[in-house]
Amino acid sequence: MGAIRRLKMSWISVFFIAPSLVSFLAFKYIPLVYAAFMSFFDYDFMKPPGRFMGLDNYSLLLKSTYFWTALYNTFAIGLLSLLLTFWVPILQALLLTGIKQANALYRFLYLVPVAVPAIAGIVLWKWIYNPDYGLANEWLGKLGLPPLMWLSDPSLAKLALVIPGMLGGGLGVLIYYSALQGISVELLESAKMDGAGPWRRLLAILLPNMRFVIGIQFISFLAGVFLSFDAIFVMTGGGPANSTKVLTMLVYETAFKQNRFGSASAISLIVFVIVGIFSYVQIRVSSRG
Repeated sequence: MGAIRRLKMSWISVFFIAPSLVSFLAFKYIPLVYAAFMSFFDYDFMKPPGRFMGLDNYSLLLKSTYFWTALYNTFAIGLLSLLLTFWVPILQALLLTGIKQANALYRFLYLVPVAVPAIAGIVLWKWIYNPDYGLANEWLGKLGLPPLMWLSDPSLAKLALVIPGMLGGGLGVLIYYSALQGISVELLESAKMDGAGPWRRLLAILLPNMRFVIGIQFISFLAGVFLSFDAIFVMTGGGPANSTKVLTMLVYETAFKQNRFGSASAISLIVFVIVGIFSYVQIRVSSRG
């Protein structure tokens, strides 16, 4: 009877997980496999799959200065985002745990940006960066500083794209906050009685107990950086002088402006491999820790 019950439970589990599994197969894995197939052809939608190219699409990319520029910009913006924005939700969650009064209100306020369409915030920031009447240069003027070109300056454009992320907020704050709530209060009180100060408790107790959540969030953050498109497309369009043209922008231009779908698929596969390698390394490091 026990075996029969376990069998019934397993079929119930399969029944509930089947819709999401079918959705992943239909909208994630099958397009991924087909993109890999397309990358070996000079793909022609009129007479698919077109002329077989083998690895020529990949070799042409490796010889292209546009590809290397986009790859460099992707890593540069990713590094800036990691240094300036990734830790912000963690800090906000730590501060949120210290607030006892109106805690639910602050959690709600941190979550509000999720309900606002991302494109609205992007357009707002584009107006803030306007060199003539934007709010950013207005603030600089009040501080006695000269105005900046922001999105029109190749040396500032990458930083300007990253700065909005320094505000933090969003679902990440609540995820870290939930992880902090799972840490034993007795453990923290014991450490405090033993003379451990705030920094010691942070480094020895709080962050180690959040390691798994931070690892998962890092993978999500990494994928978001490498797949970012809308903010760059709206705010800079890849300019000025290709200083913000990233791999996703190159995929868009190669596929829909040049109609080179095989080359665009090859770039997409390269992005997939890069994100996959970083994710694998992060998972291995987290599991060893």
